[in-house]
Amino acid sequence: MNSFQMIFKYWAKSKKNFIFQFIFLLLSTIFYTFTPIFIGRMIGSLVNANELLVNFLFVLGFAFLVYIFNRAARSRGAVVSSRAIYHLRTDISNAIYRQSFSFFDKTETGQLISRATSDIEETQMIFGMGLNLGIQSILQMIGVFVGFLLFSFELSIILLIAFVSSLTISYFIAKKLKPIFLETRESFGELTSTIRENIVGAEVVRMFSTQDKERQKFQKNNKRFYNASVDSVKFNSLYMPLVFVVIGFMTIIIFFLGGMWYIEGKMTLNVIITLISYIAALGFPLMMLGQIMLVYVQADAALTRVREILDSAPEIEDSPDAIPLKSAKGEIVFENVSFGYTSEHRILKDISFKIPEGKKLAILGTTGSGKSTIINLIPRFYEINDGAIKIDNIDIRNYFLKDLRSNIGLVSQETYLFNKSIADNIAYGKKDATHEEIVEAAKIAELHGFITSLPEGYNSIVGERGTRLSGGQKQRLSIARALIVKPKILVFDDSTSSVDVETEFKIQEALMKIMKGTTTIIITQRISTIRNADLILILDRGRVVGLGNHKELIESNVLYKQIFETLHHKQKSKGGVINE
Repeated sequence: MNSFQMIFKYWAKSKKNFIFQFIFLLLSTIFYTFTPIFIGRMIGSLVNANELLVNFLFVLGFAFLVYIFNRAARSRGAVVSSRAIYHLRTDISNAIYRQSFSFFDKTETGQLISRATSDIEETQMIFGMGLNLGIQSILQMIGVFVGFLLFSFELSIILLIAFVSSLTISYFIAKKLKPIFLETRESFGELTSTIRENIVGAEVVRMFSTQDKERQKFQKNNKRFYNASVDSVKFNSLYMPLVFVVIGFMTIIIFFLGGMWYIEGKMTLNVIITLISYIAALGFPLMMLGQIMLVYVQADAALTRVREILDSAPEIEDSPDAIPLKSAKGEIVFENVSFGYTSEHRILKDISFKIPEGKKLAILGTTGSGKSTIINLIPRFYEINDGAIKIDNIDIRNYFLKDLRSNIGLVSQETYLFNKSIADNIAYGKKDATHEEIVEAAKIAELHGFITSLPEGYNSIVGERGTRLSGGQKQRLSIARALIVKPKILVFDDSTSSVDVETEFKIQEALMKIMKGTTTIIITQRISTIRNADLILILDRGRVVGLGNHKELIESNVLYKQIFETLHHKQKSKGGVINE
């Protein structure tokens, strides 16, 4: 689908208003086309006051009707354009929501924001002014040309040549403008990305005193946007003088040839005035058609970027024969699983293990061994390259994604909180959560005492990305958010790393009740958690190098023994609770 088809697709979202708009514009054009005829008759009736008055009233009446129908058309057009933009915004929003994690890995956030906001704004003129004035200008051009044909075939041929020449030049100007407008949109996206990075990374920028470096980066992107904008204005300014040249040329031709034919008795004065009036009437549609062509090119550049998102198919979707998973038992099996974020580099290689339902698995390994990658594969955030992951003996690719993920409670290292109340953040995954359920989840996460100490309690706003909370408080809130949905599978990715040992011990005690009958996977550096796990998975360079309980591995696995002793020494030196 190209931009032209796309524009009509969204115009058609309001067919009834579109049809009425066309009818009103057609009626307006009819009266617009008749007006020059009666202006010419006014000149021919200068010797008769009554006839002059009648023609004057006709011109006045036609002008009033043109105004009425134009206003009605604009009113309908406003609905058409507003609905078009509304549906376009909805579609791009839905397209972003349905994308897989890999899409966001490859796409800059600033570019996404730019396409979903400023690029959409760039299309408003074509959906609004473009529709109304485009149809109106085309109809008026046809009306003027028909009027010329009625009065002078020879002059209508000259008019047609001038009109075609004008639009041809306009087309070539627009063609030159397309890459410039595209550069404008791309550079604005880069500008948005730079601003976002400086806001999100404000602490890092100031910590390393790199404000000057960031200013230079912003200035470079800002200059790129400025240059593209200036180039677009230069080309855009070429068309308007051209229109005045065409109008002036046709006016002179009519005066000269009309004057010659008047002298020869082949043309009357009122016909000459009528044709001059038609030329005056031609100015508006001729200017508008050229401008709309440029507006279309500008919108085309924006829509080209928007379509890249709309046409991006998510890498992970429900299979055609997907089945529901209402309540999982919780058995998880990895069968010869291999995975890489790129085709050239595999993070996980031939991973196989089994977690019986209701059991607890701790994952240990060296840095970059693939610990977090494993837990990202279970909810199908990424698609594996080889092998199979099964829950309750069924490949997870055969479940509906929504059902699969609703059975998994994930608490990741990087906790994202919305700028809403604490209660809203805890209940985010369960829209019908009661206050009692929210409080229960907060108590398990050892957060209830802190919340009740706040002036507004559970209604306290956490700030953007949870800036009003400490790291430990954010992690505990994230745990509460995962627990409130009562998942059959719980996954903790080093989720208590910002929590002190005593608080973690209390959380673990509270979680013991929840974990009974719940399959739990934990990436942690707390040795008490590791030792109490039913199974411990040891990873090294993307491969399984050990699987068993603490007793088995401490006796037989050298890497596990090294990791365990290192963590034991580190925790003991910090005065942590070891619980030997």
